[in-house]
Amino acid sequence: MFFRVIGTCVILVGLLFIGAHSDTIGLYNDPSGMSCNLTDVFPLKQVYVVHIPSGGTTGSEWAAPKPACWTNATYLSDTEPFENPGNSQVGKSVGYGACCTRPIHILTINYFDQGSSPPCCLYPLLGHPYVNPENPIVADCNYEAHSAQGLVATINGNVTCPCGYPVPAEETTWGRVKALYVD
Repeated sequence: MFFRVIGTCVILVGLLFIGAHSDTIGLYNDPSGMSCNLTDVFPLKQVYVVHIPSGGTTGSEWAAPKPACWTNATYLSDTEPFENPGNSQVGKSVGYGACCTRPIHILTINYFDQGSSPPCCLYPLLGHPYVNPENPIVADCNYEAHSAQGLVATINGNVTCPCGYPVPAEETTWGRVKALYVD
């Protein structure tokens, strides 16, 4: 595996092997990762990115672009304690600087929000488009890369549109899967 070290942060640059892992990374209404129902409020809406590790973790790579259904919000900026390259809208690589075993508030996404969005707008956390667009990637405490599960948040959710479930996998064919492994 290839990593880049910036200060005390390790950032995944390229991956040779990605194993399965049960970590989750999701978007929440609070920095502790308790509510995935994002309330639509005027004028500033903060969306919290929280990584819940299954063991120890040292970093992650993912993206959380504003969903098209959130028409009354404008992306402003990201606020983070780790100061790593990229941004939530195009792809973010975050090194935590230590082996973390508890939920980690990775980043806060700041939006200008007019507070009048329709209910049930789904907001998924996705894989980094240049690393692994299928799933977020996490690094364990041995700096080995693993595929994690991105979770779906809901803007103005209700009982008919729950949140907190995994991002659905894209349907494919066996031929497309085999083509990934052809020389």
